[in-house]
Amino acid sequence: MSASGSNSFDLNGLIVRSEPLKKLIRLVEQVAIHPTAVLVVGETGTGKEIIARAIHNFSSRVNHPWIDVNCAAIPEHLVESELFGYEKGAFSGAESLKPGLFELADKGTLFLDEVGDLDLKVQVKLLRVLDGVPYYRLGGSRKVNIDVRVVAATNQDLEEAVRAGRFRGDLYHRLAQFKLTVPPLRDRPEDIIGIAEHVLHQHSPGSRFTQDAIDTLLSYSWPGNVRELKNFIFRGVLEAAHPQAEFTSADLQFPEILPQKEGPLTLNGDLDHVERQMIFQALERCGGNQSKAAEMLGISRRTLLRKLKAYRESALEGFAGPERLEQQRYYRAQLNVPATMKHADERFPATLLNIGLGGAAVATEKPLRFGVSLSLAFSIPETEIKAEVSGRVAWSNKEGQHGIQFSELQPAMRACLQRWLLSEMKKEATRPKVAG
Repeated sequence: MSASGSNSFDLNGLIVRSEPLKKLIRLVEQVAIHPTAVLVVGETGTGKEIIARAIHNFSSRVNHPWIDVNCAAIPEHLVESELFGYEKGAFSGAESLKPGLFELADKGTLFLDEVGDLDLKVQVKLLRVLDGVPYYRLGGSRKVNIDVRVVAATNQDLEEAVRAGRFRGDLYHRLAQFKLTVPPLRDRPEDIIGIAEHVLHQHSPGSRFTQDAIDTLLSYSWPGNVRELKNFIFRGVLEAAHPQAEFTSADLQFPEILPQKEGPLTLNGDLDHVERQMIFQALERCGGNQSKAAEMLGISRRTLLRKLKAYRESALEGFAGPERLEQQRYYRAQLNVPATMKHADERFPATLLNIGLGGAAVATEKPLRFGVSLSLAFSIPETEIKAEVSGRVAWSNKEGQHGIQFSELQPAMRACLQRWLLSEMKKEATRPKVAG
């Protein structure tokens, strides 16, 4: 099935709606007709095996064997015998000839999943086979000739593995004659909804997601990608009390998941600067929630607040550029002013507890589910400016307090709020320090 003529289609279990994935499938169709080896890279759970299988299905080898092997699942001492086979009597227990996976895939495609886990000794022999050199089975004296197209996949950075000496550079370049990168699910919002709806309709035909459920699905980064999303929807449908026409955030129990950004912290500079980076990146990952950021960092919330205050004072005394911008982004002015919230055409009162450029904390008697989209209206203190901003619920507690993560602020509103926050930062920095 071609990717070019459809807005959305299911390719061997791969739901394709987003432009990045459509572009990838077009590349798959093009490379499939060539005999080159292909390396498929991407995060765990993105669907690398499905992409590899699509290469086989679009190729002229489609009517010949498709053999897949998880290189990480084979015990190290058996990898060579599994891939290349063995002769009778080659070792204790070898009671008959066994063809290897390369032989079984003759004229077809051999898929090497998790290829980065191959032992260096096996890598040498694999390279020779890929170069078309006949090989011997273990214990054999007769060379074996095969015609196999190899597609490999990994979630590792093989270029880094080459630099570290864990993977042969010549084998990497042989496997990566053509390299395909499967984008993570967080970069494919259309596919998030397509996959979720597909799983929902499989297990609850005729049902649909409400808008708040869709908003919440899109607010999470899905670090486990397609596998995590499918498992989450499947569990939510099974745990529903009875079949229903609509599934909301509450039905799917979205409070169990939190927005996050995956990947290692990127740190550089002296120790003080590294500490500052760690704190700001923790705040970024936790949507500005200071309690959760403190927990992630392994420090108390009081310690985090003390360090943030010290950073604000340093920024006002002379820091400029990125450091000062970071301070303004994560600074929260403490308040206790009335506000109005709006969700699903309903308006209700709230109290604004703190606010910054990235979000705010509010208290309200109205229960709010994680990920719910809403708007917050308030007056900027000491000004005549009426503000209304939109965002999503990023956290909640039992006291009826909620963290609101703002959507992108309008430039004029951002400028007004930024000026007021800077004046509050200056006031706080010049307040007399209380001993003890």
